[in-house]
Amino acid sequence: MNRTFLISVHPHWAASFFLTHNPKTIELRKGSFGSSLKPGDNIAIYATMPVAELLGIVRVLKRERLSLDRLWRVSEQGRLAKVTRQQFDAYYCNQESGIGVWVQSAELLPSPIALSKLRQNWGPRWQPPQQIQKLTSEQLLALNIAR
Repeated sequence: MNRTFLISVHPHWAASFFLTHNPKTIELRKGSFGSSLKPGDNIAIYATMPVAELLGIVRVLKRERLSLDRLWRVSEQGRLAKVTRQQFDAYYCNQESGIGVWVQSAELLPSPIALSKLRQNWGPRWQPPQQIQKLTSEQLLALNIAR
């Protein structure tokens, strides 16, 4: 059974995963982000404030740490990540390498799940992750989003 993780993404980039034409297929991150991600794992995409909703799920193809020059090239000059060179450089300022998580099979939920509903199902003190959170089978069942 594939594992499902949850990440928080700025609303603009979160929605980009689910475009019908030319969707975002690489998530760019820093540090050791997603070091346990494996091909076939699922990532639930939570759009941060002001949207504050779980939008859908994508499937991991691969995760790689690359030099910034190489990451920029393999992201097709940012096109696959939906970023400009200026955004890329600002994000990776003072970094030597970056993480690329290649994804596919983006699937929007039938309707987004609001933060209040997530807390209703997962506990009133639950907070969206700063980095990444592995979801339990109980969490997935509570939302009926198991794949």
